[in-house]
Amino acid sequence: MADTPRPKAEAETAKRARNSAKTKASILAAARVEFADRGFEGARVDAIAERAGANKRLLYHYFGNKEELYRAVLLDAYQEIRAGERALSLDQYDPVQAMDRLV
Repeated sequence: MADTPRPKAEAETAKRARNSAKTKASILAAARVEFADRGFEGARVDAIAERAGANKRLLYHYFGNKEELYRAVLLDAYQEIRAGERALSLDQYDPVQAMDRLV
């Protein structure tokens, strides 16, 4: 018969998940700054990991490689832009007014 998880084990799993999400967010934020400052070619994974307070192994674990990290940064930025657009509720305006508000 399999052991059922104990409350302490469940708490540890939840804590690791929170730390994982926090680490990923830190890496994404650090990568965004590094890519913005230095571009894709000039950005260094070492610098991103250091800025994020993480090690390179975790960065590669979460994102695979520099290119995938760059894609994740772009996707994250795009999602922020789209969320901002949705918050404007442009559907209530005629097209010209909507463009004025968007720009």
